[in-house]
Amino acid sequence: MKSWRKISALVTLMLLTMSFLLMGASSAMAKEKVKVDKKAILLVAFGTSVPEARVALDNVEAKVKEAFPGVEVRWSYTSSIIREKIAREQKVFIDSPMTALAKLSDDGYNKVVVHSLHIFPGQEYSDLESVVKSLQDTKTSEGPVFDKLVLSDSLLQEFNDYKRAGAAIANLIPENTSEEALLLMGHGTGYRALSAYGCMNDVLRQQYWGKNVMLATVEGYPELQHAMRDLAASGVKKVKLAPFMVVAGDHAQNDMAGDEPDSWKSQLEAKGYVVEAHMQGLGENDAVVKIMVDHLKKAWNQL
Repeated sequence: MKSWRKISALVTLMLLTMSFLLMGASSAMAKEKVKVDKKAILLVAFGTSVPEARVALDNVEAKVKEAFPGVEVRWSYTSSIIREKIAREQKVFIDSPMTALAKLSDDGYNKVVVHSLHIFPGQEYSDLESVVKSLQDTKTSEGPVFDKLVLSDSLLQEFNDYKRAGAAIANLIPENTSEEALLLMGHGTGYRALSAYGCMNDVLRQQYWGKNVMLATVEGYPELQHAMRDLAASGVKKVKLAPFMVVAGDHAQNDMAGDEPDSWKSQLEAKGYVVEAHMQGLGENDAVVKIMVDHLKKAWNQL
């Protein structure tokens, strides 16, 4: 009997010991839970302070959400001037890329694609690239700020993008190009990537050979005067103006289609042309947005 009691006590002790060990293991596992990835997309544009031009950005956002259902999508503008103007005049506060990324990190998002809506890799894109690279290498006592942070390509990054963008504006071309030309307005730049607009202009000439389709810029090369020489040589009587910009914002409304003497519309009318302005940004063109979304998908796959 005493022997049976000893065995019973020993078994009880062993069971209790195993129970405590299992409880300890469960507690340790609870403390070391597998980290759940939280993914997000940060859309980054130069920005616009023109409320009605926002429709182009809204269209981009809608197409992104359609392609990535359930994914967190946020915005930031690279232009501090635009952000400050919107805050001052509209009481709407839009984050800079750095601030937006800091908020995403604070909210627990550890894998993020920064999606550039810039036309080409110019100064604004280069600055954005620097922000992303700095945060890719940043660590805290708890580890990296982001487990994965990826920057997408701009609209015109590879040569095929130029050809796709050229094809995307086909619906803007007038029916009779011997009588009416299409002149696109790009922003332009003095940055080292300024050749992007010259390349786009040449691609349009080759893609629509024999048709009067051309591009000039507000701040860079090619200039309006270069387009005017081509218009004069073509013999057209009419000119259709359209922004080669994501939004039909301030540049489109004032520099392109404004009534001031130095606007493109006024300068062309002074030369005797009949001018029509197409007031839609590239963000309203679904074929162009498709290129953007394809770039986003490529970046997303890197997560």
